[in-house]
Amino acid sequence: MEQVAAKVKSLVHENSHNAYNLSAQMIQLEVVKNAVSRLMEKIDEITYKGWDKDPGMSYLSINEIRDTVRLIDMGFYPLFKEMAKEVEAINIHSEELFNTVVKGESEQSIDVATKLDINSAEGWNALAMENNIKTFTKEFGREPESFEEVLTYINETIAKVMAKKEENKKADALTSTKEIQSK
Repeated sequence: MEQVAAKVKSLVHENSHNAYNLSAQMIQLEVVKNAVSRLMEKIDEITYKGWDKDPGMSYLSINEIRDTVRLIDMGFYPLFKEMAKEVEAINIHSEELFNTVVKGESEQSIDVATKLDINSAEGWNALAMENNIKTFTKEFGREPESFEEVLTYINETIAKVMAKKEENKKADALTSTKEIQSK
C-alpha cells in the first residue's frame, strides 16, 4: 500500500515537473513564433516595395531571409526535440498513473487518495484524478481506456460549463438592463 502511495506521489511530482518544463518551453516557442511573424512582415514589405523585381534588392532580401530562417531553425529544432521528450514523459507518467489508479488496483488507489494529505499538491491531484475517473465511469458506464480520455472529457465538460456561465451573464445583463429601463 505504501509502495503504491509512493509511486503515485512520485509520478504526480514528475508530471508536475514535466508540465513546468513545457510551460518554460512554450515561452521559448513564442519567441520563435514572433520571429516567424517578423519574417512574414519582412517578406510582405519586400513585395510591397517591389524589391522582389530588382535583382540587387532581391539578392540582399534573400540573404536576409536565409539568415533569419537559419536562426529560427536553430531555435526551433532543439526546442521541438525538448518538448517532444517532455510530452513523451508526461504521457508515460499519465499511463503509469492510470494503470496504478484504475487497472487492477482501484480499491487500493481509493485508500491511497484518502491517505495522502489533500492539503498537498500530490494528495489533491491524486484525489482529483480518482474523482475524475469515477465521474467518467458514471457518465459513460465503463472504465476509460486511458487517462487522456478522462482529461478530454473533463476539459470538454469545463468548456460547456464556462460557455453556459457566459450565456447566463449575458441573460442577467439583459434582465438588469430591462429592469433599469422600466423604472
